[in-house]
Amino acid sequence: MISNLPIILYLVPFMGALIVAAAGWYVRGAARTIAVGTLALTAAVGVVVLMRVLAEGTLHTHLGGWLPPIGIELVVDQLSGLMAVIIGFVGLITVAGSIGQVRAELPGRETLYYSCILLVTAGLLGIVVTGDLFNLFVHLEVASLAAYALVAAGGRGAPRAAMAYLIIGSVGASLYLLGVGFLYAATGTLNMADAARLVGAAEPRLVLVGTLLIIAGLGTKMALFPLHTWMPAAYQLAPAAAASFMAPLFTKISAYALIRVLFWVHGEELLRVNAALEILAWAGAAAIVVGGALAFVQTDLRRMLVYSSIGQVGIVALGMGMANQAGMTGAVLHIASDALMKGVLFLAAGVALLRFGVSRVDDLNRLRGRAPWTSATIAVAGLSLVGVPPLSGFFGKWYVLSGTIQEGRWVFAAAIVLGSLATIGYVFRILERLYFAEPAGDGHLREGSLLHVGACVVLAVAVVILGLGNESVVTFLVIPALPPVGP
Repeated sequence: MISNLPIILYLVPFMGALIVAAAGWYVRGAARTIAVGTLALTAAVGVVVLMRVLAEGTLHTHLGGWLPPIGIELVVDQLSGLMAVIIGFVGLITVAGSIGQVRAELPGRETLYYSCILLVTAGLLGIVVTGDLFNLFVHLEVASLAAYALVAAGGRGAPRAAMAYLIIGSVGASLYLLGVGFLYAATGTLNMADAARLVGAAEPRLVLVGTLLIIAGLGTKMALFPLHTWMPAAYQLAPAAAASFMAPLFTKISAYALIRVLFWVHGEELLRVNAALEILAWAGAAAIVVGGALAFVQTDLRRMLVYSSIGQVGIVALGMGMANQAGMTGAVLHIASDALMKGVLFLAAGVALLRFGVSRVDDLNRLRGRAPWTSATIAVAGLSLVGVPPLSGFFGKWYVLSGTIQEGRWVFAAAIVLGSLATIGYVFRILERLYFAEPAGDGHLREGSLLHVGACVVLAVAVVILGLGNESVVTFLVIPALPPVGP
């Protein structure tokens, strides 16, 4: 169905970023008010778009009066609609919840911060709605450039981390663009739907090289092992408010982009022939084990969460690598689930830092008995990471595990089990300090602000709701949007 809703979804945060930049310099407090209002409107439009897709089918927007494949096309189906809702919802809650943290961490730089937040949001939504391989690159770089600025706004060491992020991220973007060039040489088109029609008859060597370059490029953006090296320092040293926004969304939407390009353009049969799926599966399995092990040995809370994210990205990649319905369902569901879980945990880490001065795992006992709501949300998200039913983290992991068993890939199933054991280890370390260690620090300190803690609670409740409602999400949003894959 032809509709203008996809372009509206993209333009709301993009125009909001320009308005914040213009108004924020002249009206004190305008930047955060406009930013939160813009994100609320973005989330609302995302819900409207998803409801329209469910009622009327896939939405198409043709830009500039040119029909595809010559013109630029925006496309929203059930899967991209779900991703748009996640971006809007998680973005709104994390940004609204961290208003006090921005005020404390970035005095005098709020306008720049909120402009960059909205640019990242616009870029991520552009990735989700585009039907064009080149414009996916453009939106990826819009989001990335703003993300580099957000990381650089942190304290000592952050500019160096941002520079490393910029260099490695630029290499990843270049690899993706080069891969798109090979696909264009093979098919003569950049439109995803048109490329999917032509790629089967294209020169296989060009397609193979293009596919591997795209995996390397988007794998870098999603921090897929061993292309993850930019991420620990960037998210540890970035302002806590920025990390709570970027960590739940950036790598997850990059993973969505990889799913979209590989399975909607190439197709499962072609990917099996050129071994791309095997590479993804082994990289994902390695990420699960290595990410979990490195998270377990960390002493810094945020760095632990970063390595945890690397392991969760591995679950998504492994699900893609299985290329059957269970694996792909698990990959998509885990993208949504980990966005919520990491939103809770990074926001809660911000409460611990801002209110109690805690950045190390061993110091979390300062929160014991003084921050019951924050501790409870950490427990919910942590248990979901472990995979305790009926929390959402269980179901994505279970689907991917089922996918490995269906394919008879017991090594990959063992990797999920080992990663889960490591997750139990580092989550227990956190919970032990929160609930069983002797309290320490200033006994007069209490919870963070109502807004900050409330945001943690909202996302923790969403983790529970997604778990309880996972069957509906899978039935109505995920499976109808999946490309043809194995049973």
